[in-house]
Amino acid sequence: MTRRLRISFDRAEDFRLELERNIAKGGIFVPGASGLELRELLELELSLDFLGERRSLDAEVVHIAPGLGVALQFRRPAADLRQEFSALLYRAASDDAWQLPDDAIPLAEPEAPAEVDAEATPPPVERRRARRAAARVPALLDGEDARIQGVTRNLSKTGALISADASDLPPGKSVRLKLRHPDTGDPVEVSAHVTRHVQTEGTVAAVGVDFDSNAEQQPELAELVRAAESAHERRLTTGISGRIEELGMPNLIQMLGRSSPHGTLSARSGAEEGVLAFEGGTLRFVHLGATRGIKALCRILQWTQGSFEFHAHVDTLDVRDEPLGLEAALLEATRRIDESVRAGTTRLDPTLRFGVDRDALAAAGELAKVEEAVLDLAAAGFTVRRILDVIPEDDAQVSEALLALIERGVLTPAS
Repeated sequence: MTRRLRISFDRAEDFRLELERNIAKGGIFVPGASGLELRELLELELSLDFLGERRSLDAEVVHIAPGLGVALQFRRPAADLRQEFSALLYRAASDDAWQLPDDAIPLAEPEAPAEVDAEATPPPVERRRARRAAARVPALLDGEDARIQGVTRNLSKTGALISADASDLPPGKSVRLKLRHPDTGDPVEVSAHVTRHVQTEGTVAAVGVDFDSNAEQQPELAELVRAAESAHERRLTTGISGRIEELGMPNLIQMLGRSSPHGTLSARSGAEEGVLAFEGGTLRFVHLGATRGIKALCRILQWTQGSFEFHAHVDTLDVRDEPLGLEAALLEATRRIDESVRAGTTRLDPTLRFGVDRDALAAAGELAKVEEAVLDLAAAGFTVRRILDVIPEDDAQVSEALLALIERGVLTPAS
């Protein structure tokens, strides 16, 4: 007898998010499902309570995450699912109870869908020359005065959106971009220019670049884009994804790290995206913007909302971080978060910049090492968030130094 699972959606908005993230791509993750076998065929019932309707779909188990749930792949073509459920959403949108958002999934694939990024600066007026598809490959931005590592969020033969703190690369800046092939690891270099920043509080979460026209002719670039898109599709069908608020980041990291011999977890909250890799009970690397290691882990652990994707493969990044024991890293990160709260980090506006009072500085006497670093960055116009990100010491130490300089009148909030 075919087993049956059920997922209910009380709100149209919740279903819209799930449709965009998973169903329209041919699959879904069922939290808490257990007792199933890999490749088992079953029936999934989608209960659309906001419409008073139900839909049953034949599905196959393609990944089992012990303690978390199972990933299913639907037996029907993804295009059919997209069409059917988009129509239901449009029908629901006619109800006064809610309005279909402007970025809702369309009935048919548009020629060039626009990216929707929280708190993004307005994109250029010119239309994109090619549709960008979700793809994750290591990226190195070389702007002569700044070399910044990141990971692409989406990619086409004409441009890319890259998760990286590119505050030092303003729009219009010419860069050399090195991308790494997801299968062979071979580098592909192209010339490009920065088109926009995706802002978050006090820093840049991602940077959009357009390739120079001659880059479009490179066969190596075209092959890399094709391979990156294929790799992303494979990961979607064999991995799991969901909402951070369903499990919480501490539980999510701990359970995935324990249950999977290796894998990569990508988490996104607002405009920010963090990447963690597990391998043999260790954290192989943790990246978030300009921060790495325990410092990045502290930031990600405090996210309470957002989305995540996990697949059982360690992404290759141009990093040489020392692996961290998972349990020890989580304990250390928790300790640092507690110290940061006591130090008053949460009292500081992350977007705040400072002026330097030279008279107060002269009267302050000798400064501690961390205070000197804070002063230098504040004088250069860095925000509180970027000061915390750039200085390698714990957030608690940096916050204490920052607050001390403010209390002594050396730093004054800029108007």
